[in-house]
Amino acid sequence: MRKKIICLIIAITGTAITAEAQSLSELKDSCYSYLASHDTAAFNATYVKLLDAIEKDMDPEIYEIRNELNDIRSKDQSIRILLMDAMKKYGREDKRTLDIRKIMREIDLKNGLRVQQIIDAYGWLGIDDIGEDANETLFLCIQHINELTVQTKYLPLLREAVKQGNAKGWHYAFLTDRILMNQGKPQVYGTQTITSNNKVFIVPLENPDKVDELRKEIGLAPLNNYMQDFGSEWSLDSYKKNLSEIRTVFQRWYQNKPE
Repeated sequence: MRKKIICLIIAITGTAITAEAQSLSELKDSCYSYLASHDTAAFNATYVKLLDAIEKDMDPEIYEIRNELNDIRSKDQSIRILLMDAMKKYGREDKRTLDIRKIMREIDLKNGLRVQQIIDAYGWLGIDDIGEDANETLFLCIQHINELTVQTKYLPLLREAVKQGNAKGWHYAFLTDRILMNQGKPQVYGTQTITSNNKVFIVPLENPDKVDELRKEIGLAPLNNYMQDFGSEWSLDSYKKNLSEIRTVFQRWYQNKPE
């Protein structure tokens, strides 16, 4: 029985490898063959690979970069899902939460270095080049590496990419605000928040009277809508009323933020 199972695994693995190695023309030929033999299952499993094969055939190098960036995105987002769950279940100072945060920083550093290499070699690749998810990964990794020298280096490239349609306006808004926050300065678009004593605070704003206008120009929803996602609210009157506390919380965060 054990020998039969091993042989079955080898057979299945061998089939999978052969299918993956097929060229575009071979995939097409396989589709016609399965149609002729009325092998519906094999046909359905094969024809869906044609688009991917065409993209690989058109530009193998960019195809590989897109796949690599999608893998990087999965790591970037998955570790954050786990961190948010750990904070909710165990609290911010629990060892499990702190261990996950440490792992996240290591992932961010590795991903950030690789994305810098890609941008330096190919420029800010657009959605038409690598797809929406891979394109967003370029921004995510520069944002999450959280090193001011790196962020300021790539902000002009991101700004130009937005102008050329190779990145989205909100990418630029988030990175701009993150840089300003890391410099201890008021933010422009209201994308950055701080949590203190289980309360969410907006990082001080450069121009609170026009923040929603600025957000609309860059493609973001009104600030109150955004803050509701954090279980909080925002209004101009409330912001001005509590500005002293907001500034105090921000200064405390800035003075104690990790280097």
